[in-house]
Amino acid sequence: MSDADKTCPSARAAAGATLLGVKGADGRIKHMRTPMVVDAGFVAAASTQGPPEARMRFASPCQTSGCAQWTGSRCGIIDEVLQHLAADPAPQRATLPACAIRSTCRWHGQSGDSACYACDLVVTDQSLIAAE
Repeated sequence: MSDADKTCPSARAAAGATLLGVKGADGRIKHMRTPMVVDAGFVAAASTQGPPEARMRFASPCQTSGCAQWTGSRCGIIDEVLQHLAADPAPQRATLPACAIRSTCRWHGQSGDSACYACDLVVTDQSLIAAE
C-alpha cells in the first residue's frame, strides 16, 4: 500500500473526515460501531463546545510531509505513544479492538497490532486536558 492510500487515525475535524470515536469518562476513546463521515455543519456544531478533537477522534487521508507529526518516513505520534507505554505497557487483549480503518491505518501499518492496543489512549487535542 502506498503512502497516498494510508489513513491518519488522529486527524483534525473537518468536512469529509470520518468520526471514529468519542472520548469516554475514563479518558479513553470509545470507537463507534459505524464510523460517520462528518460535514461542515457537524464540525461547526461540535466546535461550539471547544475543539472537537479534545472529545472525539477523526480519520482522514494521511498527509505525510504535509503534517507536523511526519518524521520524514513515518508518523511520530504512535512512536511517541508506544515509547511512553514501554515503561508501563497497556494490557494486551485477547483480540484486537474493533476498528473501521485498520486495513489503511498509518499507525497499524508502521507499528502493527501494538498500535491498536494503544489507539484508544490517544486524544488528538490535549488543550482541554491541560486546562482541567
